[in-house]
Amino acid sequence: MMEDLSLHILDIAENALAAGATRIQVTLDEDEKRNLLILRVSDNGPGMSPATLGRALDPFYSTKGKRTGLGLPLLAQTAEHCGGGLSLASAPRRGTTVTARFRLRHIDRPPLTKMAATLMALVLGHPGVDFRYCHRRKGRVFRFASRTQVPGSAAVSGLDPELIAAVQKKLQAGLKKIGRT
Repeated sequence: MMEDLSLHILDIAENALAAGATRIQVTLDEDEKRNLLILRVSDNGPGMSPATLGRALDPFYSTKGKRTGLGLPLLAQTAEHCGGGLSLASAPRRGTTVTARFRLRHIDRPPLTKMAATLMALVLGHPGVDFRYCHRRKGRVFRFASRTQVPGSAAVSGLDPELIAAVQKKLQAGLKKIGRT
């Protein structure tokens, strides 16, 4: 189990990028009334063949030339352990969507505390990629789109101090607005 759910999001996004995705949408819905946390990561990458999709949750299967692929199996195990589950939707040339559901107040659910850092790593580490983020919590919504909200995100290096400060400020303010830090 990873220590923070944001690390699962980072892993899924990095895998999508390695496969060639140029747009990644991360959606988090914290529904306190239904005691439900839904985490969804969608991409416009090449998608998976039916054979690959059928084995994607096998920890001893990887398309990267390794002997193991633990990211999705660990997320599935964590979701199931926390009263939820994981689903995958993918097709060749149509991208992939990973959806994990958790009981929001489950005592063993890993926290979701590092989203600003995770999003900063993705946006600044891959300046030409269109990252979109939507987080719903307690009737409030925070939306972030790297293409429209980060000045020069497609052309500026992720190492530019002004860009780093701008991204950090936008993410921290948005997450604070919905009661997250």
